[in-house]
Formats: sequence, structure tokens, C-alpha cells
Amino acid sequence: MNKKITWFIPSIVLYIFAGLLAIYAIWSYSYCTDIVSQARAAGQLAVGGNEYDIASFYMGNCGQYFVFALLLAAVGIILQRKQPETSNPGSVADPSENDVGDDELDEWFDEEK
Repeated sequence: MNKKITWFIPSIVLYIFAGLLAIYAIWSYSYCTDIVSQARAAGQLAVGGNEYDIASFYMGNCGQYFVFALLLAAVGIILQRKQPETSNPGSVADPSENDVGDDELDEWFDEEK
């Protein structure tokens, strides 16, 4: 398998999980909205003084899934951008080109003194 393709698999899996969590978060948000609106319509819930409880209800049931979806998508983007560098066999420097003989080094050190 190509290295580039195998490197994209984890980011694709993270994107899929992020998408599924986002769908679930939207579904749970609509469910929470229905419950809060039904409780308000029945007179069981007054908004004044219960803002924290309502916000906590939303965060506990759907907010965390939005955050998790965003985090998974961010990690997928980071993994996708942090691909290992693929080197071309033709672009690798030949180590014999940089070989410096002992005589040349001795001359260089002698010149420095």
C-alpha cells in the first residue's frame, strides 16, 4: 500500500467519527429543544431564574458532542497536514560527494591557526 494512502486513513476515520458525533449532537439538540419547549408550554419550567439549569441541560445532553466533534475534526486536520515527507530516490544526496579527505581537513585546520 502506498504510504500516502495509509497515512490518510486515520484522518479519514477521525472525520467520519466527527461527522457522526455532529449528527448525533444536532439530533440531541432538537430533542432538548422539544423537551424545554414542552416544559415551558406546560408551565413546569420558568425561564427566569433557571437559566443555569437550562444551559446545563443543553450542555449535558448535546453540547459536549459538538465539542468532541470539533476536536476530532481538528485532530484529523492536524494529522492530514503532518504527513511524513516522502523523499524521491533521485533527490537523495550522494554521500560520496561530501567526502572530505583527511589531507584536506589537515590543511583547513592548519590554515585556521
